[in-house]
Amino acid sequence: MRCEEAQELITARVDNELSADERASIDAHLKTCADCALAFEQESALKRRLQASSREVTAPLALRRDIESKLAGGESTHAARFGAWFEAFSWRPAFALAALLIVAASLLYVKWPAPNVGLAALATHQKILGGKTSLIRSNDPIEVRRELARAVGERFQPVALDFSIMKLYPVAGFIETIGGREVLVTVYQGDGPAITCFTFLGSETDAPAEAEKFYDADMGLNFYSFSRDGLNGVLHREGGVICLLVSKMAPADLLALLRGKSAHA
Repeated sequence: MRCEEAQELITARVDNELSADERASIDAHLKTCADCALAFEQESALKRRLQASSREVTAPLALRRDIESKLAGGESTHAARFGAWFEAFSWRPAFALAALLIVAASLLYVKWPAPNVGLAALATHQKILGGKTSLIRSNDPIEVRRELARAVGERFQPVALDFSIMKLYPVAGFIETIGGREVLVTVYQGDGPAITCFTFLGSETDAPAEAEKFYDADMGLNFYSFSRDGLNGVLHREGGVICLLVSKMAPADLLALLRGKSAHA
């Protein structure tokens, strides 16, 4: 499937309007194309936001009863029912305000710049260090990875890393939504400075604007390093998946861990 074909099916996929064959075809494409997968994530997030907005706005009880009585009053034709509906709503400030709020919420969501995932990851790591994020711990790293992958429908998996040389081990994992995207968070703790690994679908443009770029000729990968408030992050892309490490550990040490062949489990 080409990207042009996938783009035409993304909305239908979000709305569960595809046949089994079409769904299998586009799901296979989304697993291999980061750009289309990102478009799917953004459209899914927008739909969730619209649904949440609509649930937050309800018509007053008197208004609902007025509409029900008009519809039950023998107006059998579609034109008459539409006229009654319009008459009931057009002069109601409550309905106009509700409609305006829903539209405004959706427009703000689309137009307002999404938070940078890299900078948001620094804040999440700080909350973990400060004990502000409750962690459900596990002694089974493989099960942690499996549960995280299941949580996103197996569309991608957390990058498997081995930091045992630093005496750091995966102790917990959870899902965080940043800028409408689902991010898999794996926490490594042990004897040294804790490391949090963030895995998500994206591109190298997810690195903060101030990040320093380093190209590893042996691995054929770009690495992006950035820091803020004593925390350091190193981001790189593997296929269509972004791997971002955040720690108090020096950027050079984080980069060395990622570049070392022993880092990958």
